[in-house]
Amino acid sequence: MKANNKLVLVLSTLIGLNVFFGSCVDKFGIGDSFLEKQPGIDVTIDSIFSNAEYARSYLWESYRSMHSAFNDAFALNSATIEALSDCWHSIMGWDDACRYFYNGSLQPGMDWADRYKYNNSDRGTAGGKEFGVWYTTRACWQFIENVDRVPGMDASEKARLKAEAKIIITTRYFDLFRHMGGMPIVRRSYSVEDGDYTNPRATVEETVNFMIELLDDAINTPELPWRIPNDENATWAGRLTRASAMALKAKILLFAASPLFNNDEPYSREEPQESVEKLQVWYGGYRASLWSDCLKACEDFFLENQKNGNYYQLVQPESNTEDGYRLAYRKAYMNRGNSEKLIEVHDHRYHLVEWGQQMPGTVSHMGAFSPTVEFMEMYPYADGRNFDGQEVYNTDNPDNVDIFEGRDPRLYENMVVQKKGFSWQGKQVEIWQGGSMHTTREPVFMGNGFPLYKWIMDYRTITLEPFQWPYLRMGDLHLIYAEALAETGNLPKALDEVNKVRSRVGLPNIETANPQLNLASDKDNLINEILRERACELGFEDARFHDMVRRKLVSDFTKPLHGMKIYRKDGNNKPLEEGEAYPTFRYEEYQISEFARTWWKEGGWSNKWLLKTIPTDEINKDYGLTQNPGW
Repeated sequence: MKANNKLVLVLSTLIGLNVFFGSCVDKFGIGDSFLEKQPGIDVTIDSIFSNAEYARSYLWESYRSMHSAFNDAFALNSATIEALSDCWHSIMGWDDACRYFYNGSLQPGMDWADRYKYNNSDRGTAGGKEFGVWYTTRACWQFIENVDRVPGMDASEKARLKAEAKIIITTRYFDLFRHMGGMPIVRRSYSVEDGDYTNPRATVEETVNFMIELLDDAINTPELPWRIPNDENATWAGRLTRASAMALKAKILLFAASPLFNNDEPYSREEPQESVEKLQVWYGGYRASLWSDCLKACEDFFLENQKNGNYYQLVQPESNTEDGYRLAYRKAYMNRGNSEKLIEVHDHRYHLVEWGQQMPGTVSHMGAFSPTVEFMEMYPYADGRNFDGQEVYNTDNPDNVDIFEGRDPRLYENMVVQKKGFSWQGKQVEIWQGGSMHTTREPVFMGNGFPLYKWIMDYRTITLEPFQWPYLRMGDLHLIYAEALAETGNLPKALDEVNKVRSRVGLPNIETANPQLNLASDKDNLINEILRERACELGFEDARFHDMVRRKLVSDFTKPLHGMKIYRKDGNNKPLEEGEAYPTFRYEEYQISEFARTWWKEGGWSNKWLLKTIPTDEINKDYGLTQNPGW
């Protein structure tokens, strides 16, 4: 990390400023808790906004509370939301995925429901305070309402910072919206002098319109730059821009247009139905115009990007080799401040192995993020063909087929597979039964057969890059554009966008590699391939679970998931000895039984799981919240 990265340094400094911020801002929620703590005696709103540096730092604090899947204790008590998708399955046991979701025991009144997303979000902590959705919303509105009176700050900077605050508010609303649907609309900060702070839950349409309104305000602010200039990037990487706002607008409209909300039928008819009747969890009918809105938002972004020199683009490989493709993909999600990043969230930690924190490098060896066979199978061959190697599973593999050789390079960046030449901690990978990785690491690190690779890699290189979370990057935006194009009937152009993402890692055009799918004419097949491509490109980036939800992929939630055991065909199931030839293998697929999900059982699934429960204690405050169906 460069020593002059001002945004990071300011955020790190704020961790220790309990006297400064501990008395002026605390966590809050809609209703009574919205007023929990007002500015204290020592530091007041007046004193904060009487000094330009104090005011700026107040906004940087809100930056720090933006969503990252790797905030201190994660979203699911050391697991992430992706552990609920079909690409990963936790066998850690003590995380919330295992304790509340896999066994179907989550209830509205449980502590988890409140701590996860409604008030405190990811439970990220610093200086003893919790940084949640409503905490951030209130802080940003206080900033917007007070920054104009700050001395020593010119009008241009004030306008820019207010635009940034509006984008931050929108990200936090979007974090709730994609989990819970419509939310109360908060357009200002509240104080103890307010006689009535009742704020009922808004409809899906009102919530979407509010988010778009905030983004449009930011987009139309001339002082908000399109991007961070190159000579300022080392200092200000991570600051929100006009490009951030335009890209986020497209992503919000993707969710709004998707079948979860945009449908002729609500996603659930289970009681209670009040939120359905009040259109708080759907639009009340299908609107083709929502896909057109998403398409226009994408087109507006790419047009504006062109006007600004096409700065934002996919990180490209420096060599057309497997290693070159892998490195380009890694830089796209991992590195700060490059042309791929549209919204990146910085964290006060330096890297992803923090043995005092529940970070990926800490809990992956406990089985928290174990990839599944289903995820492995999503990755095509290097020649672009979809994977079809299942016929060798549970056989003697008479033709010695190597199912991991010659695959999409992104496979090797997301999970550890038994590939010749694939190294881990400087040694040949041996994940077969009895191989060295079973004897030198806890067996649970193998999880369901495949250790995690993304983010932690081989633990040796992880500290080279300071952490950032790719909240929104160009790989995602190209695929959002592709989906909107497909839904509005322009399949050839949709294929162009998909192929831009694939070509970064050396894959040929998807339609020529898979002619049997008729992707230039079969819309349903193309949508399925876009979703598969999203899983491959955006693996472990908060994408797959939300795609399954917004597309109502119930069959993917209810299908049993699988692991794999790999055996040497020579029966010599032990580590390779020096000079010994690389072996051939047989592949045993098995249905996962450890912490099996109740969703896989007959009658174990309910569509209530598509949106989360609203905390009971918030509903009981009687300021207008309703419960989601089935809860």
